[in-house]
Amino acid sequence: MNKYYQEKILTQSQKMSDTDCWQWTGQISNSGYGRIMVKDDNGDTRIIGAQEVSYLGFIDDLSPGVLVKQTCGNRLCVNPKHLDRFVPVDAKEQYLIRS
Repeated sequence: MNKYYQEKILTQSQKMSDTDCWQWTGQISNSGYGRIMVKDDNGDTRIIGAQEVSYLGFIDDLSPGVLVKQTCGNRLCVNPKHLDRFVPVDAKEQYLIRS
Protein backbone atom coordinates (compact mmCIF):
# COMPACT_ATOMS: atom_id res chain seq x y z
CA MET A 1 0.00 0.00 0.00
CA ASN A 2 1.18 3.47 -0.85
CA LYS A 3 -0.04 6.47 1.20
CA TYR A 4 0.96 8.94 -1.54
CA TYR A 5 -1.23 7.11 -4.07
CA GLN A 6 -4.06 6.78 -1.55
CA GLU A 7 -4.06 10.54 -0.99
CA LYS A 8 -4.11 11.20 -4.76
CA ILE A 9 -7.16 8.94 -5.18
CA LEU A 10 -9.07 10.22 -2.16
CA THR A 11 -8.62 13.89 -3.10
CA GLN A 12 -9.68 13.37 -6.74
CA SER A 13 -12.69 11.09 -6.40
CA GLN A 14 -16.23 11.29 -5.10
CA LYS A 15 -17.93 8.37 -3.36
CA MET A 16 -21.25 7.56 -5.02
CA SER A 17 -23.80 6.24 -2.52
CA ASP A 18 -26.06 4.66 -5.13
CA THR A 19 -23.36 2.49 -6.80
CA ASP A 20 -20.58 2.31 -4.19
CA CYS A 21 -18.25 3.57 -6.94
CA TRP A 22 -15.57 6.14 -6.21
CA GLN A 23 -16.09 8.40 -9.23
CA TRP A 24 -12.81 9.82 -10.56
CA THR A 25 -13.01 13.63 -10.83
CA GLY A 26 -9.50 14.26 -12.14
CA GLN A 27 -8.14 14.14 -15.68
CA ILE A 28 -9.89 11.78 -18.11
CA SER A 29 -8.30 10.17 -21.17
CA ASN A 30 -9.88 10.22 -24.64
CA SER A 31 -11.09 6.65 -24.06
CA GLY A 32 -12.97 7.68 -20.91
CA TYR A 33 -10.66 6.30 -18.22
CA GLY A 34 -9.22 8.36 -15.37
CA ARG A 35 -5.53 9.16 -15.51
CA ILE A 36 -3.19 10.87 -13.14
CA MET A 37 0.34 12.21 -12.99
CA VAL A 38 2.38 10.65 -10.18
CA LYS A 39 5.97 10.57 -9.02
CA ASP A 40 7.72 7.22 -8.87
CA ASP A 41 10.32 6.17 -6.32
CA ASN A 42 13.05 7.92 -8.35
CA GLY A 43 11.14 11.23 -8.33
CA ASP A 44 10.30 10.99 -12.04
CA THR A 45 6.75 11.93 -13.05
CA ARG A 46 4.56 9.84 -15.34
CA ILE A 47 0.91 9.56 -16.27
CA ILE A 48 -0.86 6.29 -15.45
CA GLY A 49 -4.43 5.10 -15.14
CA ALA A 50 -6.29 6.24 -12.04
CA GLN A 51 -7.51 2.68 -11.50
CA GLU A 52 -3.89 1.50 -11.42
CA VAL A 53 -2.98 4.18 -8.88
CA SER A 54 -5.90 3.11 -6.71
CA TYR A 55 -4.86 -0.55 -6.95
CA LEU A 56 -1.25 0.32 -6.08
CA GLY A 57 -2.35 2.58 -3.25
CA PHE A 58 -4.88 0.37 -1.54
CA ILE A 59 -4.21 -3.23 -2.61
CA ASP A 60 -0.80 -4.34 -3.89
CA ASP A 61 1.96 -3.91 -6.45
CA LEU A 62 1.45 -4.89 -10.10
CA SER A 63 3.73 -7.19 -12.06
CA PRO A 64 4.94 -6.01 -15.48
CA GLY A 65 2.29 -6.56 -18.16
CA VAL A 66 -0.56 -6.73 -15.64
CA LEU A 67 -3.28 -4.08 -15.93
CA VAL A 68 -6.23 -3.13 -13.74
CA LYS A 69 -9.88 -3.07 -14.80
CA GLN A 70 -13.11 -2.06 -13.12
CA THR A 71 -15.41 -4.97 -12.28
CA CYS A 72 -18.40 -2.62 -11.99
CA GLY A 73 -18.18 -1.49 -15.63
CA ASN A 74 -17.69 2.19 -14.72
CA ARG A 75 -14.53 3.44 -16.47
CA LEU A 76 -14.15 6.24 -13.92
CA CYS A 77 -14.49 4.07 -10.82
CA VAL A 78 -11.40 3.92 -8.58
CA ASN A 79 -12.96 2.06 -5.62
CA PRO A 80 -10.39 -0.62 -4.75
CA LYS A 81 -13.25 -3.06 -4.08
CA HIS A 82 -14.29 -2.69 -7.73
CA LEU A 83 -10.81 -3.32 -9.20
CA ASP A 84 -9.22 -6.51 -10.46
CA ARG A 85 -5.93 -7.39 -12.16
CA PHE A 86 -5.81 -8.89 -15.64
CA VAL A 87 -3.35 -9.63 -18.43
CA PRO A 88 -4.50 -8.22 -21.78
CA VAL A 89 -5.02 -10.73 -24.58
CA ASP A 90 -3.67 -8.50 -27.32
CA ALA A 91 -2.21 -5.07 -28.02
CA LYS A 92 -5.62 -3.55 -28.84
CA GLU A 93 -7.02 -4.52 -25.44
CA GLN A 94 -3.92 -3.12 -23.75
CA TYR A 95 -4.23 0.14 -25.72
CA LEU A 96 -7.89 0.60 -24.83
CA ILE A 97 -7.26 0.15 -21.12
CA ARG A 98 -4.15 2.32 -21.01
CA SER A 99 -5.48 5.18 -23.15
